[in-house]
Amino acid sequence: MERQQQLNKDAKLCTRWALGLTLVFIILWPGVMFLTGYQYSLSFFTGWTYVAFGWLVIAGLIITIRPIVELLKSK
Repeated sequence: MERQQQLNKDAKLCTRWALGLTLVFIILWPGVMFLTGYQYSLSFFTGWTYVAFGWLVIAGLIITIRPIVELLKSK
């Protein structure tokens, strides 16, 4: 039973982080730049795209590798 409670606690924590980061990276940061009249240049957009793809690659690696590592640790 204790394991299920820990999983529920971790799921809530991950959900909060995911929603928080989504809010910051997709709504707040670009929104503030838009409201201040920042002119998006091609180099800025290119950099933003690299950051987004880098974030996706790192997340994909962690999502793929971590369960394998945990499986190997549990044996």
